[in-house]
Amino acid sequence: MDSGKIVRERLDLMIGAEMISERTAGFCMKAARILLEEHKDLDLEKLNMLITHLAMAADRMERGETGEEALGAETFEAVKGEPCFEKAVCLGERILRDAPAKFTGTETDFLTVHLCNLFM
Repeated sequence: MDSGKIVRERLDLMIGAEMISERTAGFCMKAARILLEEHKDLDLEKLNMLITHLAMAADRMERGETGEEALGAETFEAVKGEPCFEKAVCLGERILRDAPAKFTGTETDFLTVHLCNLFM
């Protein structure tokens, strides 16, 4: 089955469960397309984990809920040492340009970690 279709089905389930809005789902589909166009051989399980996190984070940001727990400093420092870190930061910035609301620094860091995980 096509990866984009699988991502869309996951987002549709989240919409149906009233976990995210249509706007958030559209943003996440665009992010998935960017990732799948540039990296055709992504691990689908990791991609789904990233898209699920992105959807939930985007929905929280859209509702103004910014009280998320910070990412552990040692975790983020370890990720900074990965060869894919700069690529993840750049791709995260590109994805977040179309976010339905501005992401906090913490949510942006979480996205970077998920992107690094996807590329490892």
